[in-house]
Amino acid sequence: MRHNISLNCLRFRLRPVTLEDAAFIVQLRKNPLLNRFLHEISGSVEDQATWIERYLERSGDYYFMVEDAHSGEAHGTIGLYEMADDASEVLFGRWIIRRGSMAALESAWLIYEVGFTLLGVGSIYTLALAQNLPVISFHDSFGSSRVALIAGRYSVRGELHSAVKHRINAADWPAIRARHYSTITRLARVDLKPVNV
Repeated sequence: MRHNISLNCLRFRLRPVTLEDAAFIVQLRKNPLLNRFLHEISGSVEDQATWIERYLERSGDYYFMVEDAHSGEAHGTIGLYEMADDASEVLFGRWIIRRGSMAALESAWLIYEVGFTLLGVGSIYTLALAQNLPVISFHDSFGSSRVALIAGRYSVRGELHSAVKHRINAADWPAIRARHYSTITRLARVDLKPVNV
């Protein structure tokens, strides 16, 4: 979806994905250390650009680059999509952070902030392959509630896989937001006045 949402935190920011990001996205998605739990793509930058062009025409689909807030260096991607018509819920996914980056916590905080504070959705859920234990552990520790195990939800390399569904409701976000902003501030090792948390 064409949108103009950009949001900064302390070390990282989100900005809309553009056609110029196609090569970086392919590089991320073709990395064997990152793509074990992702469906395959062609590896063609042209195909990725075509996918982005189609994405730009879809409503209720917000795809972002995760960047260093100071240098603009790309660290990954993240998105909100499959939004319910009444904005009662939206799926958080397309989350790929390059190896060695410290952007995971801050990018997750930012995407929840987009969903709850800027878009006003009622709840945000995630679907992680059941074998993707690091991501499932992240969502558990972030404060998401495990709500379901969905059998055969995804096909990866010709095999069906179950998905673990987590959810955060808008009413729970203020407390989770404040707790993680405190951690983000400590990790940034800067003495900044916190935003209104």
